[in-house]
Amino acid sequence: MIKKGKYKGKIQKNSSILINNFHPAYKLPISHKIVKESLSKVMDGEDCRFNEIIVNFVNNRMIRKLNSDHLKHDYFTDIITFPYNDKSNEIEGELFISLDTVKKNGKIYGTGYKPELIRVIIHGALHLTGYKDKTKSQKELIRKKENFYLSC
Repeated sequence: MIKKGKYKGKIQKNSSILINNFHPAYKLPISHKIVKESLSKVMDGEDCRFNEIIVNFVNNRMIRKLNSDHLKHDYFTDIITFPYNDKSNEIEGELFISLDTVKKNGKIYGTGYKPELIRVIIHGALHLTGYKDKTKSQKELIRKKENFYLSC
């Protein structure tokens, strides 16, 4: 169930968000502040606290290698999320986001590069809080949550 309200995305005290851009050709189209606010909206809205989140922006070559090595999927994807603990209220984890795939998807879906990137960051944060997207109903719920946090 989606809680009503506006979430400001205020960075929580004693939280660490590390942002790395490992893409060899692209600069980030959004500021670090927007990345942090996007993550914080989800953490506030889902009533979670995060200890450490690492966000890595990569290219398609790197995301495909990670996907193959860790998930045994030999294809590109927009995001891979690695949760590092199983405490539902104290989140630690790492996001790997392919700027190539996000940019392509922004064109395909007509959302644009920046809004699609924010959606993917929110999607990753939702995965860290425990949401899945394997079944149709899980996909519908996570999409609903993404849209909610995008509107905040």
